[in-house]
Amino acid sequence: MQSSPRLGLALLVAIAGSTALGLFGSVACSGDGASSSASSNNNNPTSAGGNGGAGGAGGNGGSSSSLIPPTVDDFPATPQVVGDLPTNVADIFNGMPGTDPGGPCVSEPAMEALVPKNWTPLRFEWTPPPGHNVIELRLKVDNQPHELVVYTPEPLYTIPREMWEGLAQNSAGHDVEVQVRSAQIENGALVSAPLVGTSGVVHLAPVEAPGSIVYWSSSGGTAFRGFTVGDEQVTTVIAPAQVSDDTNCVSCHTSSPDGKLVFFTRDLTPSGARAVSARSADGTSTTPPAQTVSQVALDLLARPTQGAPVLSEAHYSATDAVAITVLYDASTANRGALAWTNLHAADPASGSGLLARTGDPRQATSPTWWHDGTTIAYVSAEVSGSGVVAGVSANDPTMDIYTVPFNDRQGGNATPLAGASDPGYWEFYPVISPEDRFLAFNRIAANTGNDSYDEPNAEVMVVPAAGGDAVRIEGNDPPACVGKPSPGITNSWPRWAPSVQIADGKRYYWLTYSSKRRPAGNPQLYVSGVVTAVVNGVETVERTYPAIYVTSQPPEENNHTPAWDVFQIPEPQ
Repeated sequence: MQSSPRLGLALLVAIAGSTALGLFGSVACSGDGASSSASSNNNNPTSAGGNGGAGGAGGNGGSSSSLIPPTVDDFPATPQVVGDLPTNVADIFNGMPGTDPGGPCVSEPAMEALVPKNWTPLRFEWTPPPGHNVIELRLKVDNQPHELVVYTPEPLYTIPREMWEGLAQNSAGHDVEVQVRSAQIENGALVSAPLVGTSGVVHLAPVEAPGSIVYWSSSGGTAFRGFTVGDEQVTTVIAPAQVSDDTNCVSCHTSSPDGKLVFFTRDLTPSGARAVSARSADGTSTTPPAQTVSQVALDLLARPTQGAPVLSEAHYSATDAVAITVLYDASTANRGALAWTNLHAADPASGSGLLARTGDPRQATSPTWWHDGTTIAYVSAEVSGSGVVAGVSANDPTMDIYTVPFNDRQGGNATPLAGASDPGYWEFYPVISPEDRFLAFNRIAANTGNDSYDEPNAEVMVVPAAGGDAVRIEGNDPPACVGKPSPGITNSWPRWAPSVQIADGKRYYWLTYSSKRRPAGNPQLYVSGVVTAVVNGVETVERTYPAIYVTSQPPEENNHTPAWDVFQIPEPQ
């Protein structure tokens, strides 16, 4: 993963007399989610708006700027009518204004969500009251001269791509005011006054979300699928049959720091034992070049049983290349231990070893490795399986996140991470942020689950990498009107975008994770923004944001364990 900031395209607006403003869980080889019959199809009207005018001034974390820039014109001046509705539906609605509540519940996007400027065209989903057959959606932005007004009988509406790209470019850093109403129309007239539903704002971020996400799909056989942020479809990156005849499942995975390879866990036929392999991310699933990963290293990674591979850009070069895995074999007394493998190894006898974790007698799972190569965080628990499943025993109910120095493959003293080692909680699935500033992880109340696997009560937390107070992200919670509170919806396996984006003195991070909040209850991917500020040299979380749904993924599939990096994946077909 890259730790250097990757700045999104900056839009600069000259304001007379002022300074120019810079603009803007775990994995098992079987399906474990319900299927969904929801359709992602949508009928969109043709955009009547064009791209024009100067870019808007940047706000703080998506808030509208107090300096209103020259207006642009991306929203059409006339209402957009979708589907089989009366042509004068706008007049019908306006002829009987309604202000009573009880209208549609907007489930996507959540109000207050932060949307990257390179996101897929924004999709709105709602559930209207029984009998209501027409929905009015109004979107208003302070630097757009027109509102977007849409009338549709459908349960969703996607902003057309051309309109969305203009809006994201010209209004980045501004807020979109959202209001929905609904009514029942019979014989060309309203049965009763429209009811007002969800209203609020969605923040258009002044920055992009970088990189590509490769995730594990367990529907119809396992596979790694992926997309680059902004894609409207996913592509298959690696399927088991592409790896080998004795591979019947692929699961936990990560990227090589250059994005060219996927390192992953595979299940072997017929034993079912797990091992680690590496293949190209370009869709061809080719074996790495020998100068990148030697055959000796591939053989060492292929030893059963091991999993959960991680790498660090500080130890991925022509002279120093290492992978960390969780190993269970005779050398570890079949207990989960952190193992290193020299990716350039020429001699199997000296090509791998174990990291000392002095002071921690428990097993290790789910490692994450600092980008500067100095430190590894992992889950310390009495029970460990598959490299990522942590559990407790009656004698030792602890499940905490520990850190240990890499120390040139020697390891050292293992210590609990403050804020992620609270005795009142089980903490698991840690992942380090770009620039090694923050650690995201999952947490549940102690003794409220069986283990870390596919835990319904899991929630996503963020803590400073050196330890401190843990912050519960807003993205854990769907809109209240959906009626699916967290904990209880399996917010699992957080992963950071590969770099930090910067605008107006704020630092923008992005997190992806899976959640079972959709109506069908199957795991699907979401993305949440985390905005920080640096004051007196100390970076702290200023705000986290509600989640946005990844609309490019097939809604009926079970999609888990995303990895977000600079994967060099193929274009969707």
